[in-house]
Amino acid sequence: MIEAALRYQTQGEDWIKRVGIGGVLLFFFWLFIPILTVYGYMMEVIRQVLRGDKSNPPKWGDFDMVSLTIQGAKAFAILFAYGIVVGLVAGIPSAVLSFIGALIGSQIFSLLGSLLGFVLNLVASLLVAIVAPVVLSNFVLKDEIAAGFDIDVLRQVGTSGTMLRAVGLAIVVSILMQIVSAIVGITIIGLFVVPFIFFVGFSAIVFVWATGFADAYREEIGELPEIPDGPVKPGVEQQTAAGTTAASEEPTAADEDAATTADTPADIADTNNESEGTDEDRGPDPTDDERWD
Repeated sequence: MIEAALRYQTQGEDWIKRVGIGGVLLFFFWLFIPILTVYGYMMEVIRQVLRGDKSNPPKWGDFDMVSLTIQGAKAFAILFAYGIVVGLVAGIPSAVLSFIGALIGSQIFSLLGSLLGFVLNLVASLLVAIVAPVVLSNFVLKDEIAAGFDIDVLRQVGTSGTMLRAVGLAIVVSILMQIVSAIVGITIIGLFVVPFIFFVGFSAIVFVWATGFADAYREEIGELPEIPDGPVKPGVEQQTAAGTTAASEEPTAADEDAATTADTPADIADTNNESEGTDEDRGPDPTDDERWD
C-alpha cells in the first residue's frame, strides 16, 4: 500500500499541475488560509478513496476554492478541538509536578515532571495519529462536523486492527517524507522543493487513512453509506459510490420554463383523447388464454 500511496499524486497527465498548485499553496503556509485550502483538498482525496476511486486524484479546477477552503476550515476545527483535549490531558500532570518541584526546590519532582511530560506527549501523539484519520474520514462520509465527534464510530473503527495497521503505515509514510525533505532541504534550491514533497507525502498519508477507514468501517459497522458530493463547481462530474459518474448541475431558467409549461390545456386534451380507448376497443389479448397455461 505504501508504494500505491506514494504514487497516488503522480497519476494522470496533469499530475505536475496538481502537485504544483498544492506545493505553491503550502509554500505560503504562513498566510494560514492556503493551509485550510490544502486541508479541504485532502478531504476530497478522502472522498475519492472512500468511493473506491484510487487512480484519479481530485483536480483543483473541479472545485469552488472558497467552499473548498471552508471545508478545510471545518476539518481543521475538528482536529483543533481534539488537540486541545489531548494537550490538556498530557500537559497538566507534568506541569503540576514541575510546579511542585520548583516550589519546594526539589530536583526530583522537576525531573519526574519532565519525564512524565515526555511520556504523555508521546502517548498523545499516538492518540492523535489514531483519532485524526477516523474523525476526518467520518466527517467526509457524513458531510457534517458532528460526525467528527461520533464517539461510537471512533471507538469501533479506531480500535480495529485494520485501522491500526493503516495508522502504522501512515506513520511510515510520514517518516519517509520527513527524511526526503530533510535531505532535499539541505540546499537553498531544495528548500523550494520541500513544499511539493510535503504535498505528495500528505496526499499519500491521507490515501492510507481513507483506505484503512473504509476497510475497517466495513468490518466493524457495515457497508459505507452513499457519500455526498464535495464542493464541486456546477456541471463537474464526480465519482459515485457505485463507480459511475454523475454531473453536478444546476437547473437553468430554460429548464424551469419548460417544466412549468409542459402540461398545457392542449396537451391534456390530447392525453385524454388517447386514453379514451378501452381494452374492449382493442379487442381481447391473444395471449390471455395462454398466459396461465
